[in-house]
Amino acid sequence: MEEPTVTQRVLLVVRKLSIGGIERVTVNLANVLAREGHEVHVLVLKGGNELSPDPGVIVHRIDFDKAFRRTGVGLIYDLATRALLKPLLPGSGFLWRGLYGGAYLKRFVARLEREHGPIDRVIMRGQGAFETVWSWRDSRLWQVTVSWPGDFGGRLKGLYLRCLYADKQVICNTPNVRHQLEAQLGHHDIHPRRWATIMNPCDIDAIRRQADETVELPARPYIVHVSRLSDVKRQAWLIKAYLEAGIDEDLVIVGDGPKRESLEALVEASGVRERIHFVGSRPNPYPWMKHARLFVLSSRSEAFGIVLAESMICGTPCVAVDCPGGVRNVLINDQARLIAENSVTGLAMKIREGLASPPSLEQDPELIERFRDTRIMQQFLDLPTQ
Repeated sequence: MEEPTVTQRVLLVVRKLSIGGIERVTVNLANVLAREGHEVHVLVLKGGNELSPDPGVIVHRIDFDKAFRRTGVGLIYDLATRALLKPLLPGSGFLWRGLYGGAYLKRFVARLEREHGPIDRVIMRGQGAFETVWSWRDSRLWQVTVSWPGDFGGRLKGLYLRCLYADKQVICNTPNVRHQLEAQLGHHDIHPRRWATIMNPCDIDAIRRQADETVELPARPYIVHVSRLSDVKRQAWLIKAYLEAGIDEDLVIVGDGPKRESLEALVEASGVRERIHFVGSRPNPYPWMKHARLFVLSSRSEAFGIVLAESMICGTPCVAVDCPGGVRNVLINDQARLIAENSVTGLAMKIREGLASPPSLEQDPELIERFRDTRIMQQFLDLPTQ
């Protein structure tokens, strides 16, 4: 006889709900928790409404910075720290904001518990959220970090990392991210209270359903890239590698961002405007993934690469550069064959190989099943909170 499921009341904290990896993964976790009968609250600290959890999830939108500035004391505090402390300690804004942000979060949790009952666990995702409320400490809080904060840095960087991670409970979304973060914290003699490694959750069935939606696709076979158009995603490399590969397929780029204008200019200058398609940002990019012959990732660094998992779920194999982060944790087994040397030429070579000899995803079910949201959800629910 099966034991009855013990439901939990869970608070997820995220900076924004705009279209991005951190936000999509937060929504995925919220949705599976609610679907499995848990009471889920999502606290959004800065805005963004491009993504919305399922109706069963309760969303709270509170900008602690704006709320604090609306008080007379808060406005004076904010002006004083900007005028006096910012010139003395450039880059220290997180220190002063996080002091009152943590107090606001503590009051928010207390009010939430008065209205709904005790919170069993709090899961916070992303460095932007950590910075906003770093001074709040609670045994129920686990922080999910999806990257490591740049180079080792000096004293201010050490103070920053100490505020965010010292004696905290830290989850990394891949073993490689954990390795990088452990090295950086160790350099500053900073010790989290606990470590865990939990990969990002994907609603495999929902992704496959959404992938069947009808969208306007190119008439010719194509390869695809889905990401924000930014320096770190390095789409200029993608375009150059596509041209160097000399393939017959078109290239579809799904996403938007600050680099779009310069990327479109690069395409025009290369004389291939009819072969490279910019379709903009799409809440549902999966039809473009499903119908592509190959997914290509060109990032400078990639903590996890949720789009790689999503593309494989859609049935499309992936090529990715061997950049710092979690690419090698996501693309395993025969898929690892298409991890490219970190260069334009290396990427072009693997694009050609991926089209000529793609991995067979159907013969490796665990490649995809390890991302299933119910499996990942249970790992979060099993984390200690004492």
